[in-house]
Amino acid sequence: MKKILTLSVLFICSSAFAQTYVTSDAKTKTATLIVNASVGSAGGGLNFNGVQRGAKTFTVPAGWNVVVKFKNLGMMGHSAVVTKGKTPPNSITAKDAAFPKAYTPKLIEGLGMNAAADFKFSAKTAGTYNIVCGVPGHNLGGQWL
Repeated sequence: MKKILTLSVLFICSSAFAQTYVTSDAKTKTATLIVNASVGSAGGGLNFNGVQRGAKTFTVPAGWNVVVKFKNLGMMGHSAVVTKGKTPPNSITAKDAAFPKAYTPKLIEGLGMNAAADFKFSAKTAGTYNIVCGVPGHNLGGQWL
């Protein structure tokens, strides 16, 4: 039986923001996710790629490498961390990362407007995971996929 890793991430193309947010390379076993914080007004800006509260999902085969290309498009600080479970924890620290180094710098205070940071991890363990903003209160406001 093939084990898979499910990330509550997104693969959308909306009329307002027609863009592919997920690409994959079967040869290198790498999935690349573009995660833009605060796209449009959904959730008062507490969103990733214009959606929130786990509204979209993406499946990565277990054992693949994942590259997350994060950018904050909002005026307030935002960050991202991969956490385990169907819903994110109420408060976030780097210890909540499901995989080593699976988070942006400045996790708690967030990166400033137009700041970008990439992080990489190996999806070794099958399960359900979320990408969550680590700025206090943002995940409670729905900023997670």
